[in-house]
Amino acid sequence: MRIGIVGAGGFIGSYLVERLQARAQGDLRLFWRNPEVSPPQPAEVIYGDLTSYPDCQRFARDLDVIYYLAHQHSPVDSDLDQASDAALNLIPLLTLLKAIENLRTRPTLVYFSSGGAVYGTAAKRVPFREDQPCRPTCSYGVQKLAAEHYLRIASCQGHLSSVILRVGNAFGTLLPEHRMQGLIGVAVNNIVHGRPVRIFGDPENVRDYVHLSDVCDLALRVIEDPPRFSVVNAGTGQGFSVREVLRMVEACSPAPVEIQYDAEAGRKLTAWVVLDSGKARCEFQWEARVKLRDGIAAMMQPWQTPAARDSMTTACGQA
Repeated sequence: MRIGIVGAGGFIGSYLVERLQARAQGDLRLFWRNPEVSPPQPAEVIYGDLTSYPDCQRFARDLDVIYYLAHQHSPVDSDLDQASDAALNLIPLLTLLKAIENLRTRPTLVYFSSGGAVYGTAAKRVPFREDQPCRPTCSYGVQKLAAEHYLRIASCQGHLSSVILRVGNAFGTLLPEHRMQGLIGVAVNNIVHGRPVRIFGDPENVRDYVHLSDVCDLALRVIEDPPRFSVVNAGTGQGFSVREVLRMVEACSPAPVEIQYDAEAGRKLTAWVVLDSGKARCEFQWEARVKLRDGIAAMMQPWQTPAARDSMTTACGQA
């Protein structure tokens, strides 16, 4: 099986690459934009720009499966320039789809959408199902939903098969401190480096947190016998507020945690998003297995030694 990945250097993409390499799942080809950053090895690498039709053709020419994880901006900053947001996130995908159409290879494309941004606000606190109406509240969610529809059209026209994964709030690795998305990864990274944890929006906002290992497990399952087109939630069915998550992070941390709240920066974030994962369970025999607290504890584990605790305490005292 020849597998291509767009966005292999990102949060989920890098984890997926490691998973595929560990399982020797197939021959990997990565679409890589920045020649100054070394891509994961071993893998074939296509350097290029997704807005370039020739580059997209070189990448997709003989692939059986394409995982598409490329996206710029986050829910917090996507509305700052909506025209730019649309150009950055839709034109690359459409260019790749045109290349696939003309190549006539009919691969399976797995698109990583957003379970937190496409649905909008729940009238009642009932987990979202895939067949419910979507009313995104920011440009990020609009672009994700538009991409889903473009893939549905391409699938109906017979150019490819596509599976949309509406992923909840993924976690499992440390993330850069200035990243505007990924509460747990950013929080743990700041804590282990003695920095305060900055929270955007209402700490009572509820999200569905799903571990990267579970997300990648579903991503591998959907390519075994892919449907022509399907939308699948990747979540746990259980929601936790930001405040509850922070309590778990504090309980797992060997050093004190300083929290700073910025309600204004996250004012457009929806208040409650939990995903019904019944479809994934029925159609792909999948369910999330990593419990939230266990996943957070595992992220903290490398810092639980006495030397690491002393280092963290010293850093926190100097912050």
